[in-house]
Amino acid sequence: MRHRLNRILTIFMALVFACTALAACEDEGETLSERVASGNAVQVERGTGSLDIKRTTPSGKRPKGIEDDTWTVLIYLCGSDLESDNGAATADLSEMVAGAGSEQVSFIVETGGAKKWQGDVKSNKMQRFLIQDGSIMEVGKTKQANMGEPDTLVDFISWGVENYPADHLALILWDHGGGSISGVCFDERSDFDSLTLPELSEALASANDKLWQKFDFVGFDACLMSTLETANALASYSDYMIASEETEPASGWEYSSFMEYLAQNPSADGGQIGRALCESYLDSLDRSDASNATLSVVDLSQIDNLLQSFYHFSQEMYAAGVDQGTLAAMSRSIRSAENYGGNNWLEGYTNMVDLAGIVDACAEVTPSAEEVKSALKAAVPYQVLGRRHAESCGISTYYPLSLDDADELVAFTKVAANPSYLSFVDRLAHGATYDGGDEYENYDDEEWFEGSFWEWLFSDEELSEEQEEAVQEEATEYWSYVNDHTGESHLISFDEEPQIDEEGTYWFRLDEHGLDNTVSVSGLVYALSDDGEDWFALGETYDVYGDWDTGEFYDGFDGMWLSLPDGQNLCLYVEATDEDSVLYTSPISLNGEDCYLRLTQDFDTGEVTVEGAWAGISENGASSRGTTPLSKGDVIVPLYSAFSTVDNTRESIYEGEAYKVQKGGLTVDYDYLPTATYRYSFRIEDAFGDSMITDEVEFQIDTDGSIYFFD
Repeated sequence: MRHRLNRILTIFMALVFACTALAACEDEGETLSERVASGNAVQVERGTGSLDIKRTTPSGKRPKGIEDDTWTVLIYLCGSDLESDNGAATADLSEMVAGAGSEQVSFIVETGGAKKWQGDVKSNKMQRFLIQDGSIMEVGKTKQANMGEPDTLVDFISWGVENYPADHLALILWDHGGGSISGVCFDERSDFDSLTLPELSEALASANDKLWQKFDFVGFDACLMSTLETANALASYSDYMIASEETEPASGWEYSSFMEYLAQNPSADGGQIGRALCESYLDSLDRSDASNATLSVVDLSQIDNLLQSFYHFSQEMYAAGVDQGTLAAMSRSIRSAENYGGNNWLEGYTNMVDLAGIVDACAEVTPSAEEVKSALKAAVPYQVLGRRHAESCGISTYYPLSLDDADELVAFTKVAANPSYLSFVDRLAHGATYDGGDEYENYDDEEWFEGSFWEWLFSDEELSEEQEEAVQEEATEYWSYVNDHTGESHLISFDEEPQIDEEGTYWFRLDEHGLDNTVSVSGLVYALSDDGEDWFALGETYDVYGDWDTGEFYDGFDGMWLSLPDGQNLCLYVEATDEDSVLYTSPISLNGEDCYLRLTQDFDTGEVTVEGAWAGISENGASSRGTTPLSKGDVIVPLYSAFSTVDNTRESIYEGEAYKVQKGGLTVDYDYLPTATYRYSFRIEDAFGDSMITDEVEFQIDTDGSIYFFD
């Protein structure tokens, strides 16, 4: 039998999908606000119906003799490569021991999940430690087990609460996180298998008969786990969730201050502890990590109200999205919302987007938007935010900024908060996989809504193993259409094809359909290799002039670029922007390991700050923790995608020359590209995550920085 997320479950089908197909709008290319103001946006009625959300309660019996205001904090310390490479887990163990503790507070830690441990922690077995009042001792051990399996977590929770019962219980999961799709705790010894959210819910449900009360809080000292789907999975088992929407640095939480706070405030509830954790976390970060920081306290007693309001909102989103122009306008608006974990074609996609950002982006056509915003404020009583994420609400959700394969959507069917939002995602996926035929405009949802596996996904019945397998097979078959798309947009169309005008300017004009489906336009710059055999990509520039009323876009490249002190130009792509600066990511090899150099450039001064190196998103969906500072002696080799000058096919990665970081750290110069001949193309991104790259044209930079395009 399957343990479900204890979430939804009676759906009034007629109310969810009773929407009439609407004609495509005449004025395309408008923002959602402009479409509403001009009367071209679809107007929908307020969402109706409700979710029958069923929650469980702990069924264990409270042990006798438990003293008031005592604490057992269970820490599931999956060391992973964070420990084997850098000793990050043992560093946090040391912080726990160093904290000013109390006999009333017990930290029970299980170590595992790493091929190699530092210090006195063993690598050939899993150990259990009691940390109390400034001391640590081993109190148990087990054979190696996969920490990405629910049974391993069940065993630890059951053992911990049985042997160390207390007035207050808490659980912390420590490691990499990947958000709603890939989960948390990636066991390095088991091919980085992780605890997915259904598996986490299964583990907590299985341990429920050992618990006599909810956890005061469940915390994630891991990246990207403050999501609506995570909160939904935890709401039956914990009063609060403490987690980050964004990535965390390798150092993670500050445990010394945490222990001291608990020792001095043993009667505090999970919300008060969460606030203290948030403040000490932010205080412990350096400037670079602090600017990117998020940490949220989520009141799980408010999650069901949030789920209900988001259900109404999702009904309205889906109904509005029946109109092609409104769907594209919503998607275009959502892409300007806060998102987390990189989310670019170079570093990888987590597809985690701020929930309030999605709501705000669609507020013009969703009457329930304010209801969701109000529920969000109640659900997140406290959070800390760095400068880059000042608009974050504290809870993210899955949104397909980019689709790589069907497996991601199959995984999302298991955790989606409601069927209307899952259906909206399906409509977006059809937009992303549009191949130039009629499928996008004539999208038919009959197969999706009537019969098949969909009805089982949101049933309140427990499924047998055979039924579960059948659902999995049908879901995999249904989403298989995603595997056929090329990633090359067929939604971009032109009134005037890209061309060079009489004055030597490279430009184009989109037609109404193309403008309606366009999100952004940037320029791509290519340089010739020293041997003349390859063009290699220097990267991306947003120096493009555009008129979103006429659909005309012109090159505005000024010839300036970022380079290492030895003169090598870096390959640059825009990772994020805010009012004051742009964050670039650049592929490099650092001391022999491929990663990404992150650089911030101030818009006003042009000053460049080197943030550090980031490893990106792994093939297993784990997000790298924070950035690694660069030090004297580090060796950097710039990397570039290379294309043959003969047939323009991609052949390899072009490597630059090795540069050794000098005393004082890495500095980056901002100056004109050397006088030479280069190539340029436009990259046009559509509203569904795909892009079109136009044919390259050549341009020349003169000694005074003047740029000339030519055929």
